[in-house]
Amino acid sequence: MEIERGFARIAEGQVHFRSNVGANGGRPLVLIHMSPVASGFMVPLMEELGDSRRLIAPDTLGNGDSAPPNIENPEIAYFADGLRRALDEMGVDECDLYGVRTGAMIAAELAIADPDRVHRLFIDEITVPSPREITGIYGEQCPPPDAQGRQLDWAFHVMKDHWVFYPWWERKASNRKVWDPRSADMLHDQTVEVLKAIRTFHKSYNAAQRWPREESLAMIRVPTTVFYQPDAEMFPDMRPTAALIPGAEVDSFPHGDLSPAAKAKLLNAWADRD
Repeated sequence: MEIERGFARIAEGQVHFRSNVGANGGRPLVLIHMSPVASGFMVPLMEELGDSRRLIAPDTLGNGDSAPPNIENPEIAYFADGLRRALDEMGVDECDLYGVRTGAMIAAELAIADPDRVHRLFIDEITVPSPREITGIYGEQCPPPDAQGRQLDWAFHVMKDHWVFYPWWERKASNRKVWDPRSADMLHDQTVEVLKAIRTFHKSYNAAQRWPREESLAMIRVPTTVFYQPDAEMFPDMRPTAALIPGAEVDSFPHGDLSPAAKAKLLNAWADRD
């Protein structure tokens, strides 16, 4: 598979995206990354999904190489509207929509606001209650860039801790996950994506912590699949999330396998079914 990079221009500026080359058949699948990384996070999944249909993975506003929001404290609905306008520029009138964590919130808001565009919604790793409600805090604030480069060390350890603890800022034994270690190359790439948007990624991250999960999930009216990890070792139980969404279906990963290949198999199976 060849993945190319492009830009779509909206009012805020350029929205960066990745897409597979030469795949024009079928309904497009749009993949929305979590915060604080960007669309590079989706490349392993895109490679496993293959070229049977067009794949589009944008950087959300203020992340990666996309322009930042043009308001100070945007909510998730703002990011969903930015995605809608970027898809308009790409000529995507109907799509399947997959999102993970913050990306799943943005995908859900787009499905609520523009249900005719979204054929099927896939939600990955949105739990209820939220980590903020459980811990009482949003996480850690990134130090501003300085002559000692503290932001470099902070960005690396934040990405490492995303894979070690849930939530990542609760670094204690009771919050430790069964960790499938990320490769050094992957941690480097994810750290670079955070550093690209070190001044603006907090806008989507903080919006995700404010997002009213129970209220918003109950407003979804498009066919929805919620991914569930039956081992409940890497991430809390997603079945309460599915219970909030009218008519949502739950699809389970194989025991002990949360790999991009396992996710691609589920997504491709739904594409064949639909």
